Amino acid sequence: MRSFQASISLSVMLILWIFVIPAWSLEIGSVVPSFTVVSPDGELLGREQLLGKLSVIFYDIRFTASSNNDLKYALADLRNAHPLLLEDLQVFQIVDASSANFFTRSIWKRKIRENARRYGITIYADWSGKMRRDFGFHPKLSNVLVVDAQGVVCYVFFGKVPESERNALFTLLLKLGEST
Repeated sequence: MRSFQASISLSVMLILWIFVIPAWSLEIGSVVPSFTVVSPDGELLGREQLLGKLSVIFYDIRFTASSNNDLKYALADLRNAHPLLLEDLQVFQIVDASSANFFTRSIWKRKIRENARRYGITIYADWSGKMRRDFGFHPKLSNVLVVDAQGVVCYVFFGKVPESERNALFTLLLKLGEST
């Protein structure tokens, strides 16, 4: 009986490890894996669109999408203040839409379109959650990722980026902007 309980416990732990813990987590210096996300209007975004430009990616669940809005606005101000250095800076908003199902997918698409129009940006959806898993993004926090023109990860942050961290991020972006 005891060995049966132990094997059940081990099986449960293995299943949790397989489905909960990311198979791969991005680190500074790693190359961004291949991915594809899509806007509600069918516009695709993948690794190929990152190459050749400096990219900032915000990856959120619907409850965290606004947590770094102040950073997004500050990025726009930074780009306007340094147009030559940051002319190749692109900012992407991706939402984890993997909780949408057959019945709610059209509602998700409508809400994403509404928010995209409201903020004047394209919002991409990760319908399967594959990008979240492959990138090792935190499933309940805002995720911020900076990728250089060669597709190499230069910055990763989970959660709301504090003011002190924002200054370090802006310094990094300006430095990377000089080299693109």
